[in-house]
Amino acid sequence: MYKLVAIDIDGTLLNSKSELTPKTKEVLKLASEKGIYIVLTSGRMTSVIQNFCKEIGADKFLIAENGASIFDLQTGEIIYQHYMKKSTVLKILDLCIENHIYYMIYTNKELIVKDLKHMALFFYKQNYNPNARIETHLAGREYVENLQDYFTKMMICDEDRVIYEAIVNKLKTIPEIDVIPVPHISSKKLVFGTEEKTIEYSYADISAKNTNKWTAIENLINRLGIKKEEVIAIGDNINDICMVQNAGLGIAMGNGAPSVQSVAKEVAPSNDEDGVATMIEKYIL
Repeated sequence: MYKLVAIDIDGTLLNSKSELTPKTKEVLKLASEKGIYIVLTSGRMTSVIQNFCKEIGADKFLIAENGASIFDLQTGEIIYQHYMKKSTVLKILDLCIENHIYYMIYTNKELIVKDLKHMALFFYKQNYNPNARIETHLAGREYVENLQDYFTKMMICDEDRVIYEAIVNKLKTIPEIDVIPVPHISSKKLVFGTEEKTIEYSYADISAKNTNKWTAIENLINRLGIKKEEVIAIGDNINDICMVQNAGLGIAMGNGAPSVQSVAKEVAPSNDEDGVATMIEKYIL
């Protein structure tokens, strides 16, 4: 019997327009009512994920920033954290500035960017839920240097694949971080009233060494006395591979990256076909 379901958000829980469909919402609420732990497991910040948790009735735990923290929704406390050092963040930031590569710095409170482009623009402009927007601060190195907040992760983005891959190779030489480069070009849809615009770019996630979604899930299930065989993990992207590969039942989305599908025990319908709801109905309800 499965006791916990870990679900990625973008490309998995949400459809291609970043919408949470009524069917998915209803099915996840029913699973929660059965006593199943529904744990949203995302690269997003805690404050943003909480809004989605309320909508699906997942009121126990969430895993944020690609596994950098576990948040207890009952007590309002962070029960696990594995953050980046400021010195490391500044080293990466200097590399980005020197090579004119776009950066995004996540703290426990805000997203710091030079200007609104790529994924930062998507998060800022997405029409799905105004309450889920990330607090965005336009700032440079001096602002980061004076911050006392926790640094949860970083991200680099660029339209030019050659420049992007060159910076990724440089980042991989920094021993105190893990770099997760996405092998495909990301495509996001922005809706402006009746108009729709598509933005495309390459990106890579950067976090403290040995930070990933499965490490956080493992920490949580050890606390709860749940075996890994009792865990379902559902995801679509490179940062989901570890949890899909290690969970008792790893499920990749039909719209997911081939590398995720290759390690999954099952491939669900796409996020535009309520794939998450279909899997919850099949294995939980």
